[in-house]
Amino acid sequence: MNSKNGETIWISHSAISDFESCPRLYYLRNLYRNPETGHKIQVVNPYLTLGTIIHRTIEEINILPPKKRLDVPLTERLERNWQPYAGKEGGFSCQNEEENFKKRALVMLKRVESSKVIRNKSYKMEDKLPKVRLFKEQNLILVGSLDWIEILHSGGFHIIDFKTGRYQENGNSLQLPIYLILASYNFKKPIQKLSYWYLDRDREPVSFKLKPLESYLPIIQEKALRIKKTIDDNRLICKIFGGCFHCSKYEKVLQGRAKCVGYDSQMNRDLYFLDNNA
Repeated sequence: MNSKNGETIWISHSAISDFESCPRLYYLRNLYRNPETGHKIQVVNPYLTLGTIIHRTIEEINILPPKKRLDVPLTERLERNWQPYAGKEGGFSCQNEEENFKKRALVMLKRVESSKVIRNKSYKMEDKLPKVRLFKEQNLILVGSLDWIEILHSGGFHIIDFKTGRYQENGNSLQLPIYLILASYNFKKPIQKLSYWYLDRDREPVSFKLKPLESYLPIIQEKALRIKKTIDDNRLICKIFGGCFHCSKYEKVLQGRAKCVGYDSQMNRDLYFLDNNA
């Protein structure tokens, strides 16, 4: 890929995180495609699977009227959404590990069911991936998926990002700032509140106070330009000889040391399971 040819470079929170962890990881997760299928690749693991299933389960009820959202219990929806990711398809090394993660998922969804947020009105986007062009002259497009947009009594929007991991986002994270920019440019309603909801521990979303979006836009633009330059210079390589912790698992896919266990049509990715001994 070379952006000089006019190809679009998609900039997201996950893409920036991949690039800053390891440029080679960014390439393997965001640009590389399986030559046999044309799909991107994903090394599955239980934590990623847990997040994917929780998000898809909650997403199903977002399109429903508030009073009908719990007509089918979230736990019942979970059972259906879990099936495609059972066993190695979800990165689980054994049944005991899978059962432990499923128990965590059930606890999280019970918290969601008991929250008033689910009973309030929400805004369902026509475009699941709102976009913002970062520069007029360059195809650097900021993109992101907003988990939930609660409509407040004032008419303003409350953007909520669901977290299924146990680690807290640090204060320098650009995830909510990116969502603030995307929402401000794509929606007519004011963005009055932004929150993380740590489903593993919190009963309700925890609001996060941000600076004006003008404070974040130059930071994101600078990171986007750095990614573009590295692509154009063909320097998407690991800084550690032999590969680092971040990119080595994906390198093993290319080396034929991982097993293809399925295909995720929503992400358009071939799924690979990596044995601990690989």
